Amino acid sequence: MTTGADAHHVDLSFDNNVFPLDTIKRALYRFADRCSFDVELADKQTKVTLHVPANMSEPAIDELCSRIRNEVLDQDLRDTISRETANIRTLILANAFSNTGLIES
Repeated sequence: MTTGADAHHVDLSFDNNVFPLDTIKRALYRFADRCSFDVELADKQTKVTLHVPANMSEPAIDELCSRIRNEVLDQDLRDTISRETANIRTLILANAFSNTGLIES
């Protein structure tokens, strides 16, 4: 971790073969109220620089980093489940709308 006058800068990295950029961005957005981010794509890594308030303690920063990592995993699993259940959701919605009279036979 490096520190500046107004904020701490903390670097996290994620393997591009494991986590897509969209997944990482969705996870980071959930923490936009606590810090800001720079995202940089490297060859096989997505590097995220967190800019946290200067008065944030080390334990709080560590906790934030852990929560961000967990959220990236959570978002990735949500994407996987969404893809795996897309056909079922489409079928359920089609059936629901076919019974409303909104779609003519």
